[in-house]
Amino acid sequence: MNWIGAILLIIASSAIGFEKAARLKKRPVHLLQLKAALKILEAEIVYSQDLLADVCLRISTQIKAPINHFFQQVGEKMVGHDELFDLWNSEVDHLMNDSALEADELTIIKQFGQTLGHFDLINQQKQIELTIIHLDRILIDAQNKYTVFSKVYRGIGVLSGILIALILI
Repeated sequence: MNWIGAILLIIASSAIGFEKAARLKKRPVHLLQLKAALKILEAEIVYSQDLLADVCLRISTQIKAPINHFFQQVGEKMVGHDELFDLWNSEVDHLMNDSALEADELTIIKQFGQTLGHFDLINQQKQIELTIIHLDRILIDAQNKYTVFSKVYRGIGVLSGILIALILI
């Protein structure tokens, strides 16, 4: 009976390590999706000059989950909402729960939301470019973290399970 518990403990701790490594792997993917969405937003604002709600809904059809859900919710809720900044922040908070993005990039997206719709076309384009530059910097860091720490998390998960099982047996 002790062996079954030990094996379950090792499996559980290994799963935690593998989950943490998988989250590190998803983070650069989500950052790339976010950058692509911002580039589409920039093109739509500059060239089509449609309503922001329509642009967000269009972006949601072109980007994969979970970033598409963010833009879909912003686009749908913008119609009956007075304050874009409050809506943007609440959806960024939901994005934090649904994605592998961390506080740094979500802060940048919230800061971008403060500027959205408050500038003329040229300055809005500059704000989008500035946000993309910040996300590029974070993307490099996220890719480096994945390279370095993914094997570490998997190894620590397995080895800590074995250690705890040995201590308990």
